Amino acid sequence: MNHAENGTPRASEPVQPHGPWLGWLLSRPVLWLGTVLALVSVADGIRNSILRSLDFQWSPARLLAQHIDPWATYLAGDPGHRILLNQVPNYLHELYVAMLPFGYLPLMPAKLIWAVINLALVLISCFCVARMYELEGRHAWLLAVLVLTSTPARVTIGNGQVTALILASLALWALALSSSARGLLLGAAWAKYSVPPVLAAFLLLRRRWRLLLYSLLPPALGFLFIYGWLRTPFWTLLLEPFRTSTNNVSPGLANIMAVSEIALRRPPFFHPMPDAFYLAPSAGWALYVPYLCGVLLALGVAAYFSAHGKDADERILMACLTAASLLCFKHQIYDFLLLIFPLAVALKAGPGRARNWLLGLIAYFWYAERLLHIRRWEFWPAVVILSFGVLLALIAATWKLCDRVRWRVDWKL
Repeated sequence: MNHAENGTPRASEPVQPHGPWLGWLLSRPVLWLGTVLALVSVADGIRNSILRSLDFQWSPARLLAQHIDPWATYLAGDPGHRILLNQVPNYLHELYVAMLPFGYLPLMPAKLIWAVINLALVLISCFCVARMYELEGRHAWLLAVLVLTSTPARVTIGNGQVTALILASLALWALALSSSARGLLLGAAWAKYSVPPVLAAFLLLRRRWRLLLYSLLPPALGFLFIYGWLRTPFWTLLLEPFRTSTNNVSPGLANIMAVSEIALRRPPFFHPMPDAFYLAPSAGWALYVPYLCGVLLALGVAAYFSAHGKDADERILMACLTAASLLCFKHQIYDFLLLIFPLAVALKAGPGRARNWLLGLIAYFWYAERLLHIRRWEFWPAVVILSFGVLLALIAATWKLCDRVRWRVDWKL
């Protein structure tokens, strides 16, 4: 199958049946019930954002507003206790240019405004993904309901995370038709630099030079702005976000970095404490093994899809590549909001075993994981290894649906 340019219509396709149980989910009573549950989920997320907002980057923005380097403050041990809760500056400089206005606001209104912005970004992402994957009517409604009732969306809003911003940057590719516009959106996603590498490696192998070049502009301009704002030495400022992440980021779940740390530490297979994952500071070279594993797996995944995806619709590739970023690098449950792309593929596909498996595997991360969290099981080595296998199966199920989706319009990355 040879793909045309974006927006080129195909011959009309027959409407695909959706199967009995998905048909039940698409019934109006279930959708209205789901809408009520979505409102409850959103309300709980906003409530948590007002009470806690653990990861909201207000503290670093507050320091920046006073021309104080937040990364240096954290790396120095935060002697003045000016970084609240878990508001550690793990991200690239460009994010803090966007967050700087919050630094001039009191904490409470800043948290509320950010919660509303996060909700708006999630809704925008639902609209754009539905448009990208040709979901209309009740299918688009169901997509929004499943997203808003999911643990990742609720935790993203409640923790004041930036995942919704990163997701919106990628989802807006549905509206951006030029390489330059998509490059700038990818550049915005680089603020959370653990998300784009697999996609960027794929684009590099496909020689999408213009897109990749434009993607460097937002990080570069953000860095130059902060450099002029703070006057921290150039190389020190450039490396500070990465040094901060190395000192603060927890192993997460379902990724090769966490699995490799388990292999290096060899803890008891059912050790109940999260710190069983962490390498000792004296581990030396072993500290870099998880990062090497993540990079190598990212390159391998990108190479596989570049070689085998030449005839596949690139919406499928988008879903696989974004999900693969969760497989390669450390991510927490809120980052699994990126599974909205495989979910859209499943809702678009015709009935079949792969479609059913895909929906079930997404449900594991979006709903069942919360039960593991309540029992304090989610960071057990056995659970992390199992979750890694589940996520790998999820990507395989998404890829298997290549031939089970009928598109009206061709789409390219």
